[in-house]
Amino acid sequence: MKLSLLVVTFLLAAGVMCCPGALAPRQHSGSGEIHDIAVFQEARLRLPEKSEASFPVEPGELPVWDSEKEIFVAGEQYATRTRQSLQKYRLMQSREADLDGDCRPEKYTLRNGKITVCADNRIIWQSPDEWWVDYFFVGDANNDGKIELNLLVWKEGSFGSRKPFWVEEDDPAVKNHLFIFKLEGDTFKPVWQSSNLDRPNYRADLVDLNGDGENELVVVEGSYSDPSEGIVTLWKWNGWGFSRIDLEDW
Repeated sequence: MKLSLLVVTFLLAAGVMCCPGALAPRQHSGSGEIHDIAVFQEARLRLPEKSEASFPVEPGELPVWDSEKEIFVAGEQYATRTRQSLQKYRLMQSREADLDGDCRPEKYTLRNGKITVCADNRIIWQSPDEWWVDYFFVGDANNDGKIELNLLVWKEGSFGSRKPFWVEEDDPAVKNHLFIFKLEGDTFKPVWQSSNLDRPNYRADLVDLNGDGENELVVVEGSYSDPSEGIVTLWKWNGWGFSRIDLEDW
């Protein structure tokens, strides 16, 4: 019995992410880059605000798990086009989730590129001023049995205060990243943070598509040069990052 495409699309209602290759992405370069996060934020703030409650892709071409053959199968193509440009507005999100397991859900609110987390009527964390958070979703991204906070972030530079020893110069442009955090007490600690993604990730979500007890990462990828472009890809945690799932190999 196959999992219907309509059900898969419904499960993705909270959102979706990624980039080609393993998700320790190559640095992106190109013309028209912005190198000042303040300029990027100012441009985003001029966009109309919108509250989004559903995953914005057309049903009919998302990967489907065939339990009889134990493989993912696709429709006419693996990549699915989005219904609309996801970069024509700034997103507002709000939801509750219990990341620290104390049976008292925290409230997560995204507005104007900043995410705020409240617990017991007080703010316990806010994203830094030098970030613009496009989207967030919660779930077990690395399949360790714990729920994490997953952010799609725009920031200056491919790395933070430290970079790999083999990298001579950081890319100063404002690019897109996936950041994963866990909550311990009142403290958010980084679990995994990508460098610049090859392609910006507009939406992402975690779904166990094949019923094996581990999540796959479903992503809407865009383009740095064409904001209207959007395709859907499928990924899985490999122990140090994310690898793209090739349907022909499953």
